[in-house]
Amino acid sequence: MIRVFHGEDSYTISQEIRKIKNKLGHRDIASSNVSIFDNHPINFHEFLSTSKAIPFMSDRRIIIISNLLSKIQNKVKSISDEWLEFYKYVDEIPPTSEVIFVENIELKNNGNGLNAVGDKCEVKVFQKKKGYELENWIKNKILESKAMASPNAIKKLSWITSGDLYRLENEINKLSLYVGDREINVSDVNKVISSSRQSNIFLFIDAVMDKKAGVALNELYSLILDGVSIGQIINMLARQVRLLILCKDLSSKNLSREDIGKRIFINNNFVLEKTLAQSNRFDFENLIRIQKQLLTTDISIKNGTMEQRAAVEILASELSK
Repeated sequence: MIRVFHGEDSYTISQEIRKIKNKLGHRDIASSNVSIFDNHPINFHEFLSTSKAIPFMSDRRIIIISNLLSKIQNKVKSISDEWLEFYKYVDEIPPTSEVIFVENIELKNNGNGLNAVGDKCEVKVFQKKKGYELENWIKNKILESKAMASPNAIKKLSWITSGDLYRLENEINKLSLYVGDREINVSDVNKVISSSRQSNIFLFIDAVMDKKAGVALNELYSLILDGVSIGQIINMLARQVRLLILCKDLSSKNLSREDIGKRIFINNNFVLEKTLAQSNRFDFENLIRIQKQLLTTDISIKNGTMEQRAAVEILASELSK
C-alpha cells in the first residue's frame, strides 16, 4: 500500500503513523521493520531494494519517506527521474511493504508532488484543527487524562496555545495533575500555563503569514507582559527571520533535518520542527521584506523618531498586510 499523509497537523500525522507501527507487533520486531528515508537526495534504488526485502518476523514492513513530494512540487533539481515518475514503479513494490510519504505542508491537489505518486495511493490531508473541532479535541484529550474542564477553560486553552497540539497535550497533562479531582477552570489555565517567549515568536510569525494583524499584536503584547523589552523583541524577531532564511537555503541544498539543526545550532526537536515548517510557508522575498522592516523599525527607535511601543505596533500591522 502507498499512502500520502500531508498537511500542517504534524501531531495527528505522527499519531496515525504510530498506530500503523503498533500493528507490526512487539517494539523490537517493529523497529526491525521500519525504514525511514529523510536524508535528501533520497536514493531511489536503495528505497526500491528496501521495499523488496522480506519483513523480519512480521507480515509487512513500513517505509517512511519524509518531505520528498514537496521538493518535487517545488521542482528541486536534485530529485531523480524515478521519483518524478514514481507511479510507474508502484507495481514493483510488494504487498508486504507499506510506503508512507509524509509532508508537513499541504500539497497542491494537481501539483507535481501528488502527480508523481499517481492515483494508486491513499491520500489523506491533515489540516490544522480550528474552532469547534479544536475545542472538541481538547475536551476529549482532557477526558483521556481522567479530568474535566469548563467550556471557558477549553476556549482559553485553545486561544493560549493557538492550536498547537503538541503543546496542548503537554499542558493538559500538567493541568490534570494540578487540579486533581476537581474541574479545570480558567484560573487554573492562567496559573499553570506560563507564556513561552519562543512560542510567542512562532505565533507572531504564523500570524504574519496568515495576515492576522490582531493576533500578531496579541503575541507581541504577551512578550511585553513577560517583561521582554522592545529592543529584545526586535532582536528575537530578527533572529527568527534569519533562521528561516538559513533553513530555506539549507533545505534547497537537500540537507537532512538533523544536519540543518546542527548548522543553525538548534538542538530542541520541537523548535527545529516549527522553524522548518515556518520556513516552508515563506519565500525569500517575503523574508527579506520582513528583515528590512525590522531594520527600519530598529533605526527609527534608536534615533528617536518614533516611540518604542508605537513602532512595534505599526511593525506588526505592516508585516501582516
